Amino acid sequence: MAQLPERAVERGLLTNPAFLAIWGAQILSQVAANAITFALIVLVAELTKSNTSSSFLILFAIVPAVLFGIIAGVVVDRSDRKKVLVITNVLRAVAVVPLLIAGETIATAYIVNFLIAAITTFFVPAESATLPTIVRKADLMLANSLFTFTFNGAFLFGFILLAPVVIRLAGYESLFVLTAAMFGLSALLCLILPATPRPSAHLGVEIAGAAVAQTRAGIGEAFRYLRGSPVVAWSLVYVALTYTLVAVAGALAPGFVREVLGTDERNVIIIVAPAGLGVIAGIGLLTLVRKRIGHPHAIGLGLGLCALALVGLAGARPVANLFRRAATSAELGEAFPVFVIVVAVIAFAFGIAYAFITVPAMTLIQLQLHDEIRGRIFGVLNVLVSVFSFLPLVIVGPIADVWGVAPVFLGFAVIVAATWFGSRRVRKGLQAAPA
Repeated sequence: MAQLPERAVERGLLTNPAFLAIWGAQILSQVAANAITFALIVLVAELTKSNTSSSFLILFAIVPAVLFGIIAGVVVDRSDRKKVLVITNVLRAVAVVPLLIAGETIATAYIVNFLIAAITTFFVPAESATLPTIVRKADLMLANSLFTFTFNGAFLFGFILLAPVVIRLAGYESLFVLTAAMFGLSALLCLILPATPRPSAHLGVEIAGAAVAQTRAGIGEAFRYLRGSPVVAWSLVYVALTYTLVAVAGALAPGFVREVLGTDERNVIIIVAPAGLGVIAGIGLLTLVRKRIGHPHAIGLGLGLCALALVGLAGARPVANLFRRAATSAELGEAFPVFVIVVAVIAFAFGIAYAFITVPAMTLIQLQLHDEIRGRIFGVLNVLVSVFSFLPLVIVGPIADVWGVAPVFLGFAVIVAATWFGSRRVRKGLQAAPA
């Protein structure tokens, strides 16, 4: 990762004004979007003290991808992508305004979250489709690597650093103003981009209907392909499962720090920061050991560590309750620092597990797929992530509100363990295959 900027300089990417503009727009908009997501999760948790409300908030961010995913691609292909990028960033800045006008209310949080997610559904394909038109083919892989690196970095900075610090020091309103300004600046950067060629066909009902029909046919073909390629199929399951775990953990994290640690929801950073650092550490560790252990073994280790981490999180509340009973107090007292350290270590391990599962799984998908089927398979991945996330987010909140977060984490530990067991033959066969 540290070599990426040096390679970018060597290849001239960092002297390409159009690339710098779209890269800067990506960084600003992703940091802003992640900061808003953190702020709304914590805000809703503070207002409702309900895990269900937090789960539904994240659900509202997933639904737009299902509703508008197909039509977004059609709009991008039939429009000037530069205009799409500028307009979507302006609209996301405007979407933050209700939080400043109506104040910090539950309804406003839900509406803003949905609007930003819906608009982002159009921004992402426009950004991805623009990149190949402004960099040379030989530089495209490096450009995508930079985008992937800053995508993850934007999550860590926006979700883990910027939002918690600004909220703690200056409050929600200051963060909302800052994120709106970042979306606005992102729009200005997109104005630097060259206009895309006029589309051969304009957007219309017939074209949209044909695109939907072609998408359905492509997804059907992708599922037929997956039935004959268990390595790719299981890799998709691994990625979808880890993305779902992150969504569920994000929904339950505020309730966890409130119920288990007995502190306010803004201290969710106790869990989120170590997990983010764990992802970075896991990626670094993978670069050192990947040639020795191979992708399948790394995934198996990641699944095992993930299951153990989830069991640890599940056991935190019962143990905390034992300490409270022994101290005849609702607070953890002197045990609080110990619990914070233990939870942070478990979250750090979860982050490492996430990296050990997701990075090798995505690599296996890319290595195993033929170029002509790759787009449809990644389309299936998006569908899987949405489907895998939808039902858990509907049910985990109510379960956590009634029985606490422990049964949820324990249930997912069982699912992860079952995934490890169910896919062991495929991993073993791939590990034994010649390189």
